[in-house]
Amino acid sequence: MPASAPSPVVADFDVDELVACARYDDLEGLIELVDTYRASHPEVSLRELYSLSLPNSRSTALHQAAANGCLPILKHILPAMSPADINAANADGSTALHWAALNGKLDCVELLLQCGADATIKNDLGRSPSTVAEQQGHMDVVNALLKSFEPEESGDEEEAIKAVEKAAGEAAAREAAGGGEPGAK
Repeated sequence: MPASAPSPVVADFDVDELVACARYDDLEGLIELVDTYRASHPEVSLRELYSLSLPNSRSTALHQAAANGCLPILKHILPAMSPADINAANADGSTALHWAALNGKLDCVELLLQCGADATIKNDLGRSPSTVAEQQGHMDVVNALLKSFEPEESGDEEEAIKAVEKAAGEAAAREAAGGGEPGAK
């Protein structure tokens, strides 16, 4: 899994500080931390550093930036990340897209989708990003996520229609069942 324990090469990197910089939108601090580390460890890639996660929660800088609407951080770190890194799950199975959706961070949701975030991934509670957004009343985010299922110019409209119908059916079933628990953590 991309978000994992640090390799021996980066075992001495301060992941806690990296994640804190992302959480509090401290782009200058994040850049300084990474540049300082890479000055003495030039063999370590930006991708490797940005995909590191906290040991217990398995949250990455991407999770924290997305959850807190830190668009400048996302714009800085996303170009260094692979699609697998972008879709990495934390300890409860939630991706950065889940966190942005849960907290109604529309700009972050849109950017993550543009960069390859997968809106179909379900967390450990069986909830997709659109489900957690809907449960929190973030209908603008739900609409953006559903639009991500719209066909591109490839003409594959049938698949998009099925995805939208499935999401609508899931929302109706949840509503009929009393709404269930709130979204991902």
